[in-house]
Amino acid sequence: MIRNIILIYIFTIHCIGCHENDRLIYTTKPSVFFPDYVTGKDSVTYSFRMTKEDRDTIYLTAKLVGKSFETRTPIGLKIDKDQTTAQEGIYYEMEDSYWFELGKGEIKIPIYLIQGGTDIDDDILTIALQLIPTEDIDVAYEDKSRVYVRITNKLVKPSYWEDLLIIYFGEYSQVKHEKCIEVMGHDFPLTMAEIATFPGSYSYFMTQGRTVCYYYATHNEVDENGKKIEVWDPF
Repeated sequence: MIRNIILIYIFTIHCIGCHENDRLIYTTKPSVFFPDYVTGKDSVTYSFRMTKEDRDTIYLTAKLVGKSFETRTPIGLKIDKDQTTAQEGIYYEMEDSYWFELGKGEIKIPIYLIQGGTDIDDDILTIALQLIPTEDIDVAYEDKSRVYVRITNKLVKPSYWEDLLIIYFGEYSQVKHEKCIEVMGHDFPLTMAEIATFPGSYSYFMTQGRTVCYYYATHNEVDENGKKIEVWDPF
């Protein structure tokens, strides 16, 4: 009986590993991918309303599959001009190349964002980035090879609201979002991963969610669609 349980466990672990490996593009060279993005969830939206600065930098993580390099090695990264609507030099800048350092399996790619025009006041502009093969590095996963960086001055619903923030702040509305910024003194972090490293981490947003909830328990207000903002049960 114990032997059968062990065999089932080994088989299950093997299948989980195979599921990921089945998507790996066969290659004899080291390969690269974006671990935080996948087709269908491959964009990050930045609003200058979060910082009220004219310039800012976001970092995209790329990881290596295979043996790390013994010399400094560049990755292949291009701008997909057919899908990019942000003008370089006005709304963003990039370095000429990005490199895996000696012995490293991860690289942080800086994208320099600029509030250089008025197009983003009423629109969301896109920088479409794609990993491409080079002489030394292939692309590991086709569905993890693209990232769309979207830039705006508009108020943007955090992409992870339904995954996390809803338990602290309830149903989303732009009016409630504005109130959250007023109460906290800042907007929400750009990505859910940044919550863990934010000062106070999850406890901070739990406390802020209760503060915002108390406000709506004592104030009768409506959202941008004229619907009353109901009190929720904050975590």
